[in-house]
Amino acid sequence: MASKMMVVFIAVAVVSACLVALGFNTIEWMTQRNQPEIWYFMYPNKFGMPFWYAYFFGGIMPLGGGSFLLGLLGGSLLKRRKKKDRV
Repeated sequence: MASKMMVVFIAVAVVSACLVALGFNTIEWMTQRNQPEIWYFMYPNKFGMPFWYAYFFGGIMPLGGGSFLLGLLGGSLLKRRKKKDRV
């Protein structure tokens, strides 16, 4: 059976990959089309926000969050490897 740490590692890796993919896809979609001034996420006339806020919260924030999580995973792997080398 998998250890608890391995399950957490896999879950964080999947979430990180989803965030990075969401960020890249949102930025690509929003920059390749002529976007309206107000951008709606779900339904017309509901949940709307100005284009640049949507660009930030839908593209930049997921990219930054996913990259940060990948950095934490990489750091934890390096830390674990150094501990094994010392013993």
